[in-house]
Amino acid sequence: MAVVGMSGVSFLGPRSEIEEIALVCLRNENFEPMKSDVMLEHHPLNQRFETFKGNRYDVLIEKLDELWQRANFPAPNPKIVERLPLLHFDDMAERVGVVIRVMDEWRTKLAELRDEREKCRVRLAFILALNEVGYKFSGLSKTPYVAVTAGTLTEDNWRRLCETSQAAPFLPIQIKNSEYEQSKEKNIKANDDNVMAVVLYGHDYREDIQKIFSSVHMRIVQFEEAEYAKYENIDAARYHLETVESEIELHMKMAARYVSDNHMELEKLYAAIYTKQRVESLCCFHAEMGDVYLLSGWMPREDCLAMKELIASKMSKILIITEEDKALQKERREIPTLLHNLPFIRRFQEIVRLYSLPSYGELDPTLVVALSFCFFFGFMFGDVGHGLALIIGTIILEKKGLMGCAIASVMKTAGVAAMLFGVLYGSVFGNEEIITPLWLSPMSEVDSILPVSIGVGVAFLSLGLCFKIENSARKEEWGEAFFSPEGLIGLVFYWLAVGQTAVLMGGNPADAIDSNLFTGIMATLFVIMIFGNGISKLLFHGEKVDDGGVVHVFSVFHAMLNFLSNTASFVRLAAFALNHAGLCGAVFMLSEMVENAPGGKIYHAIVMIIGQLIVIGLEGMIVFIQTLRLEYYEFFGKFYRGGGREFAPVLWKR
Repeated sequence: MAVVGMSGVSFLGPRSEIEEIALVCLRNENFEPMKSDVMLEHHPLNQRFETFKGNRYDVLIEKLDELWQRANFPAPNPKIVERLPLLHFDDMAERVGVVIRVMDEWRTKLAELRDEREKCRVRLAFILALNEVGYKFSGLSKTPYVAVTAGTLTEDNWRRLCETSQAAPFLPIQIKNSEYEQSKEKNIKANDDNVMAVVLYGHDYREDIQKIFSSVHMRIVQFEEAEYAKYENIDAARYHLETVESEIELHMKMAARYVSDNHMELEKLYAAIYTKQRVESLCCFHAEMGDVYLLSGWMPREDCLAMKELIASKMSKILIITEEDKALQKERREIPTLLHNLPFIRRFQEIVRLYSLPSYGELDPTLVVALSFCFFFGFMFGDVGHGLALIIGTIILEKKGLMGCAIASVMKTAGVAAMLFGVLYGSVFGNEEIITPLWLSPMSEVDSILPVSIGVGVAFLSLGLCFKIENSARKEEWGEAFFSPEGLIGLVFYWLAVGQTAVLMGGNPADAIDSNLFTGIMATLFVIMIFGNGISKLLFHGEKVDDGGVVHVFSVFHAMLNFLSNTASFVRLAAFALNHAGLCGAVFMLSEMVENAPGGKIYHAIVMIIGQLIVIGLEGMIVFIQTLRLEYYEFFGKFYRGGGREFAPVLWKR
């Protein structure tokens, strides 16, 4: 009902004007690019062009995004522009290159400063540890038999080093002091599980210990013997560490300062690159021959007509080639599907998508699904209080991110339907004495609600058969439209059977069709369905049929059984309406049973609240599933093929 007509369109012209066309398509968000060799498969133009794919602006966008991220600024939100930026790609790349070089310099310097800070921290901790035992740092140079190495490693590697020391001639010592820990806490980038260690070993074991250090990934802090005396000055070591930390803080703020000082220029550059990137994305499957571009894709038919008028008035160098849907369907092209419905109807597109998207040229059942879904759900779950609770619960789940927006909108609409049927049933939280029913009370008028549910089923199934006839006629499958069990003959057969059954069950056989006449008509229709394939071949010039003879006969019998089972399936409308009233009655009975016990008022309230929540949650879920079953199996099973591919235009937002 609302599948938008599509056109295959190809634009041929100078690169500059093709890019302007792409900008218009981006503004309207109505063009899905396709490979030109697919769209112009049998066209002589196709053999003269070379097709490319890729977007060279992606890297530039990523680099600028990284700059904004490092500066802790949100990336700009470029607005759609009227004309393309005049900057060439090389100019943009050069400007971004300047930014990249600046960022690389910051990154390199920051890495060096962080490495130096780690060394300063280790040296300071080592000096303090030596002072605590009354030993001078310069004394390390006077140990002819023992060498000392300091460094950092993770706690896991520290444990491995300790385990290795039990079978090797070296002694690992973990060094801790308050200044080291405080410096570590201030270091945002430092690993919290790092251990500062000193290892004592013999000079003749130097080569082997280096291999052990490498195996545990220990970062060695070198101490130059010529400068041992300098390391003994604790105040100088502290001052040097503070200086390095100050430089790190300064370099960490440089990105934010750079962005702040060059805000306008960077935003203009970002907007220009972003625009080019989106245009290139739309032209991702373009073909070119010199400076001539060929851009092909899908576009809604009405937008295609508007584009033709725009090109005729402002872009005389552009040649536009269009192919209409009928020609494309004959060529077995996969035309994308775009649905267009009113806002209320649109929320139920998700229900249709859960089954399958309509194929192009097929009827869109969303309008019928929207109305029938609300009707079925309300019929089975009719209650003012429970419908209101369902709406409130859905809003809470949606705000907490536990339910998607599309399904939440469906559930809220279903809650409104439940409230409306609650008014018709006179039911408020299962109590039918608060308001007077405008229609009927399910528990007390079972004889009335059952025929209604069957009548709804007959009407709904008949609509599905009508849709089947329409879909077959659109595809010019006339044999399927007239002679199949789901076609016109099958529909008449179904109506006759339902009408005869209704009259006989109504208790007035005189109004029924004469039994012999009825039997003759039904038998004739059944024989026509059995030989429907052969009749189709004769009447419609050898129209292809999907089934062989035996398979077709069995499919006819299967369809007849489906008519019966599908119609009986709608008894569930009345059954669940009765079930809802029965469950609420059970909750009231349980609450009354505990009311006379000590503290009965409290127990009464607890049973009522828990019982109502169970009815809302459990039965609401079951009714939702049963409603989907009626839509998918009973209704969609009659006519719906689906399998459509969604129209995916290139949007302004990435």
